[in-house]
Amino acid sequence: MLGAATVAAKGVPSRSSDARRLIELEKELSVALVRQDAVVLKRLWSDNLVFTFPDGNMSNKARRLASQKPSAQPSGSDSEMSNDNDVVKVHLYGKTAVVTVLSTWRGRANNQPYSSQFQATHVWAKQKGRWQLVAAHVSAVKK
Repeated sequence: MLGAATVAAKGVPSRSSDARRLIELEKELSVALVRQDAVVLKRLWSDNLVFTFPDGNMSNKARRLASQKPSAQPSGSDSEMSNDNDVVKVHLYGKTAVVTVLSTWRGRANNQPYSSQFQATHVWAKQKGRWQLVAAHVSAVKK
């Protein structure tokens, strides 16, 4: 699951409640993405979300939510997928945080197993007393 968590506040390592909360939110986000849980994603994503896919295409909250189609496939089916956050690093800057996440996605496509790693940079902002994802950029890790 979580291989490492590094927390930095203005360059000084710290174990703050905000950092712990952001690590929890990253886990919630990962689960919601696998499940295509639009209710959770709507809560976690800012209305002004800017999302950059690994291929460079960009999207926003409304388009991303519209594309969420939870699978009706039973567990163990060809579409089964999982996501583990291998390394999460949190850097706090007041009411803004930059979180880097190295994650591994596993599943089956065309009856063949796959495993892919992605490096994401997430920008979270504390808005109306809660953290929301305002920007995300995801890159495929080349092996």
